[in-house]
Amino acid sequence: MIPSSPSSPTPPSAPRGVLLVHGAWHTGRAWDGVAAGLRARGVAVAVAELHRGSLAADISAAESALDGLPEGGPAVVCGHSYGGAVITGLPPHTVGHLVYLAAMMPDLGETALGLLAGAPPTDLATSMIGGPAGTTTIDPEAAGRLFHARLGEEERARHTAELVPQTMAPGHQPTTRAAWHQRPSTYVVCSEDRAMHPDLQRRFAARATRALTWQSDHGVFASHEEATIGLLHGLATAGHLTPGSGAGLRSAGSGPTGRPRVRRS
Repeated sequence: MIPSSPSSPTPPSAPRGVLLVHGAWHTGRAWDGVAAGLRARGVAVAVAELHRGSLAADISAAESALDGLPEGGPAVVCGHSYGGAVITGLPPHTVGHLVYLAAMMPDLGETALGLLAGAPPTDLATSMIGGPAGTTTIDPEAAGRLFHARLGEEERARHTAELVPQTMAPGHQPTTRAAWHQRPSTYVVCSEDRAMHPDLQRRFAARATRALTWQSDHGVFASHEEATIGLLHGLATAGHLTPGSGAGLRSAGSGPTGRPRVRRS
């Protein structure tokens, strides 16, 4: 009889991939710092490019971006602002965990613009400039204060220079699938947000598996870049997350005091 060889240790599982989905008026470049930080930690990252003309088309673009991740998912999917409506519409089997950063978290039949209309007003409405073919832009003079009030002048200017016109049609189109009903989720409330009222964010946070509050402006991916990387890395390396488990959640990249680190130029 040949003696059996000792079993080799089970190799640690690779981190699950992360999909990053930008918000209205932004492009995938908004995630450059977060994506680089995650990749430096060994996490595969895909970045969706939206502006496809409809909510359904934007969801399809995000789903296609998942193909760039190992095995196509299930992934940690992170949406900022309008991007939250996009990740909400992803097929649940492609999602390991949903992360909403100051993001729309609509339920079935709800629209992004309808939710904004039912919330306390912010500076967003007065900062929008109508354009051709149902598009809007953000007033360049207001954009920095609206999205990136916590950044230094140089970094604020860099981010606002990357904003693009936004087709408004997706904001009027209702949600037809809500993945957060079936998959675990984390909501990050940005308490100093001037674009999307924190009260609306708190309403969404009540829908999530777990909620965090950061003293952040709307552009949380920039002002709280390290905290965002820490949160997503923690979820990507947490192993299997079952609906409602809240597994892998922690104090999202916080420093010794437990407060997320804030970037300032």
